[in-house]
Amino acid sequence: MHDEANVPKLTALSYLPLTAICLWENLPQVLIGAFFFSLACTPSFVLLVLGFPWLALLAGIGLAAPAWASLLHYEGFLAQGRVRSANILFSHFRLAWPDSVRLSAIAVAILAPVFWLLAMDGSAAEPLHFLLWVPLIVSGLLILATIVLYAFPICAVFDTPLQVALRSGVILSARNISNTLGLVAMAILATLAVYYISLGLLFFLPAVFGLFVVNNCLLVVDSPECPK
Repeated sequence: MHDEANVPKLTALSYLPLTAICLWENLPQVLIGAFFFSLACTPSFVLLVLGFPWLALLAGIGLAAPAWASLLHYEGFLAQGRVRSANILFSHFRLAWPDSVRLSAIAVAILAPVFWLLAMDGSAAEPLHFLLWVPLIVSGLLILATIVLYAFPICAVFDTPLQVALRSGVILSARNISNTLGLVAMAILATLAVYYISLGLLFFLPAVFGLFVVNNCLLVVDSPECPK
């Protein structure tokens, strides 16, 4: 896909095959994006291995989050058949940094207390506690999915203000629940592949997943249900 005018229109039926074709035709560019994102995630990975989870989290907020936004921005051009230099990954990193840090901080602020309390509460396995904790965890993960799968790409691909991206992300994730669950399932499968097959898949899979996230964003934003 190198000519924007010749890029077929995304539909619910064409989403998977068109994304797969885009991935194949832009594989070298996707690999460049994968290298860039892996480079940004390296400090977090090293700090986590060394036993500094909170420092790893801060590095993730400050480096991995804006790198994810830059990767989505770059892949947005690829998905629309628009050729851009890979230098845009680095130039957009600086531009995306403020909103990316805010988005990731929102996600951490919501999720961290839930999982911290769960880890501290030794009786969480009891039936009553289980009924209380499961909805909290599921709600937290849904909020995380909304931010990662919708708010980030809306900001990155369309240069949308943060507040509008968050509002649109919440609405679109709820209205397109099958898309949301499909991407969540894909993320879970990718995580299992990394765990059971090879840690080396961490280099490539995030960029592949990012292309599916971008095309989903283009699909749902172009739909009549998208909030204007």
